[in-house]
Amino acid sequence: MKPLAVTYERCHELLEICAPSPLRLEEESGLKWRVSRGPAKAGSWAGSVREVEVCGKIRKVWQVKIDGKSYIASRIIYFMHHGVDPYPMEVDHEDINSLNNNVDNLRLGGRVLQNQNKSTYKNNISGVKGVGWVKNKSKWRARIKVDNKLKHLGYFATLKEAAEARNVAVREYWPKEAWKANLIATELL
Repeated sequence: MKPLAVTYERCHELLEICAPSPLRLEEESGLKWRVSRGPAKAGSWAGSVREVEVCGKIRKVWQVKIDGKSYIASRIIYFMHHGVDPYPMEVDHEDINSLNNNVDNLRLGGRVLQNQNKSTYKNNISGVKGVGWVKNKSKWRARIKVDNKLKHLGYFATLKEAAEARNVAVREYWPKEAWKANLIATELL
């Protein structure tokens, strides 16, 4: 990632921030054109959804082209709203949806926060982040990643106990900004 090559003034000259509808995130970037540019008319949604590699995974993001250069829309929205280029930090989507560019959903974070703000893996049978069933022990195992290393938290008889242990570790090892997306509502287990 590099610093933005477009000015704050140029962004506001060409674009305006508009909150996308939660039901139409693949159709609404969060940015509208103020002026007509090529096939895009003033008042139309700016950008298009592209697949990009982020942390070794392919993710869908909104990209917008300004003066021949492509930018991730969330960075431009953050820049336009706060008046500060997010570089060298990254813009994180608090709800984990990389297409949701509502200003309230965007926050600054480094690679550590990005790595912690993830949903459960699709092969996770427990439905709880960091908790899995260990067949040969007939127990639930809780783990957490700290400094890019998996830390074993123990084996537990119930899913709720394992989730509670993971919650303790999240609070102990991770910054408060990562708690909302990673704490487990154990009362539902």
